[in-house]
Amino acid sequence: MMNHWIASRIDSLDAARVFIQGFDCPAGFSPYAWKQLQKTALAVWHAHLSGRPYRGALNFCRPEFYAMLVQPDGSAIVPTGGIRGYKAA
Repeated sequence: MMNHWIASRIDSLDAARVFIQGFDCPAGFSPYAWKQLQKTALAVWHAHLSGRPYRGALNFCRPEFYAMLVQPDGSAIVPTGGIRGYKAA
């Protein structure tokens, strides 16, 4: 799910937050775990927007999580080749 009002590029933490919150918790997934994934996604966006790499682990997450790490124009904000368990949607 993508928020249609967001421009083709996210360039602020507030826009990233709105974008991330636009993703619904998958059916049968823990709401607590989903909030944690959203917090992680926001931390990744913060690092990206600050021009530095994200230092945490991004392995074996839900496919929806990886969708949160893609600009609305389709460009990934982290290199997906090095993420274990990543599968393009």
